[in-house]
Amino acid sequence: MASPALRQLNRFAAPGLLLLASLALYGGGLLPGRAFFYRDVMHYYWPTQATRFALGGLPHWNPFHQGGLPFLADIHAGVFYPPNLLFALFSFPTAYALLLVLHHFLGQLGLFVFLRRKGFEEPAALTGTLALGLTGYMAGLGNFGPLVSGWTWTPWLLVVLQSQLLPLRRLAILSILIAAQLVSGDPQSALYSALVAATYVAWFPGRKERLVALAGAGALGLLLAGVQVFPALELLAESTRGGSEVGYLASWNLHPVRMLEFLFPYPFGEYLGVPQFWAWFMVKGPGSIPFALSIYLGATVLVLAVLGARKDRLTGFALSLCALGLLLALGERSPVSFLLEQPPFRFFRYPEKYVVLVVLGCAVLAASGARALVTGPSRRRLIPLGVAAGLMAVALLFTGAATDTARELFASILQAASTRAEPSGPLENAARSVGTALGFTALMLGLAAMALRKPGSRAVAMGVLALVAVDLLWTAHKTVWLGPASLYQEPALAARLRELEGSPPTRVFRMDRALKASAPSSRDLEGLIRLREWEHQTLKSNLSGVFGLEEVTSYSAVNLRRWTGLMGVFARRPRMVAELYAGCLLLTSAQAAQSVGPGEQVLLTEPALGLAVTKLSECPQRLRTVTRTTAVASMEDALARLGSGKVDTRQEALVEGGTSSTYGPAEVGSVELGPRSARARVVAPAGGTFVVFAANSYPGWTATVDGNEVPVRIVNGALMGLEVPEGSHQVELSFTDPGFSSGLQATLAGVLVLVLLALVSRRGQ
Repeated sequence: MASPALRQLNRFAAPGLLLLASLALYGGGLLPGRAFFYRDVMHYYWPTQATRFALGGLPHWNPFHQGGLPFLADIHAGVFYPPNLLFALFSFPTAYALLLVLHHFLGQLGLFVFLRRKGFEEPAALTGTLALGLTGYMAGLGNFGPLVSGWTWTPWLLVVLQSQLLPLRRLAILSILIAAQLVSGDPQSALYSALVAATYVAWFPGRKERLVALAGAGALGLLLAGVQVFPALELLAESTRGGSEVGYLASWNLHPVRMLEFLFPYPFGEYLGVPQFWAWFMVKGPGSIPFALSIYLGATVLVLAVLGARKDRLTGFALSLCALGLLLALGERSPVSFLLEQPPFRFFRYPEKYVVLVVLGCAVLAASGARALVTGPSRRRLIPLGVAAGLMAVALLFTGAATDTARELFASILQAASTRAEPSGPLENAARSVGTALGFTALMLGLAAMALRKPGSRAVAMGVLALVAVDLLWTAHKTVWLGPASLYQEPALAARLRELEGSPPTRVFRMDRALKASAPSSRDLEGLIRLREWEHQTLKSNLSGVFGLEEVTSYSAVNLRRWTGLMGVFARRPRMVAELYAGCLLLTSAQAAQSVGPGEQVLLTEPALGLAVTKLSECPQRLRTVTRTTAVASMEDALARLGSGKVDTRQEALVEGGTSSTYGPAEVGSVELGPRSARARVVAPAGGTFVVFAANSYPGWTATVDGNEVPVRIVNGALMGLEVPEGSHQVELSFTDPGFSSGLQATLAGVLVLVLLALVSRRGQ
């Protein structure tokens, strides 16, 4: 009999192994001098967290990006998600990597607990868990930390859903999990949970009871997260996602041909490796690389999935998840594509994300397959697997024996794909990919042969677990990209720009199109790091805000519809947008600075970066007056007039819901700008004046003149303004998120309901 100490040690063996798996996948980001840096990590998550804590308290308004955006309403910022407080305690790269590791570990632990409670032995449950945690899709999510945070709670939702908890207690815990997902920074994970839970309910007994629990938990979860959800809904209505068109759903769909990658690791080449990725025809989105850097499920996992499929409810649940995830991930090419145009699907971009449901389904099947293999696999099931391995072997033999024929075949494939790559590289890569899948498949079949001779062997069980881990980590290490932590230091340009700012401060306007020609190439990891270093040093996207500089352009997960419309109108005349938003420090290319107009002056140049900083010599202030207003009926009317080029925005303001008037010269002085406020002393002539505030119009802005509230008008399609009567007046504008008060009330009501549920469930024991 094992000693108590040994039993206690064994108790922590499985969680310890899962923690090691999480560290193996993402732990490189915790090493000194190393950091995650690709995609949204550096250009969105870092600026978001840096500006959040720089603003202090509850940051209602974000003045640093796009001429002003609501901050609380940006659900991707995760302002109310408690684990994000780590960003206040550690440097961003460390906190980001720590959150990845901890959430990934907790998510794996949730699936492990679920599988154990479904009756799986520990090795089989661990195998299924690693088939989820180490898959290619999860490895790629290292670039999207909040997506890992949100997904973490989906397996735990399954744990609670199938538990024997009292109904009210189950409802309460489910609601907390749903609320956590809604505020995690990835609200789409709550949709994943809804799909997973609905599929589970459809396959297992107790449907009515579980449906009631889910419906109640969904409603209570929304209440609990109300302080985040209500502002987010306000933003949604004002954003490009709130319109009738959902064209962004066409981006980053799973191409049917790419499904080969479920079995073969990187069959079309690596994005930062040699041979290079060549199947660009499959990628349609805002970037040249797919959203999911890898969708490799693992040859070993698919072998186990075939062995584990049974005529039981768990198999039905798993296969339904696979089918549902695949149908949604195909996007435009799916027979159920119409669903993606309906709420709530239409609010989320990139159908490729639904591959995560396929991953979960295969993980459950892998656990079942691991148990079936160890106890003695079905010989009938091994036949098609042997045939598949044989076909892979024949393909490799053909490639080696008939190299010229194989090269000609690949040349025709490349030609059909409109790719000019030489066929030898893609052919070599395909052979290596098939060879890798064949090797792992053969090893798994070898373990199956051992199990047939000795069913129930613990050595076989451990071998299956180890083989799955090695198979998935083999590909995952090519998917997790790390760079130097020096990317998160302040660049010299930021300090120079702060010195050049006036008082009140001017904004930065980065001329992305002009600077793009100076960007270094990035066809390997070293090149990608050089590109990020250049982007860092030239303050691309939201990086100005990290260092206290406000900017007109930048990237946001949710863009205001009016700002987007204005940027579209002046796409060929970006300096007009710079003037409208008082973005008078222009970051442009050194070549463009050689032919500056009469209204600009070159302040500095950085030849090594291909960058120059120019300034509009007559820079408008944030708060300024105009000499005339023109009434317009709508945003579309205002943008059409601005696009005609006949509006002098320095003197004229197009006002929605206002009147057409003419004013005399006025004075604006004593300007004070806060994170979500603006004050000034305005001296208006007889007949009054009209003040334009160079910040994005958004519900929640209020204006007062000498303490008396006056209407805030929408100006020039996207900005704000107000009328001021004649005389000397104190003008003030301030912002409070319009959804915050009602959202806070909803959260407090949700907490009260939660407390009542706890009290009632305790009395019912």
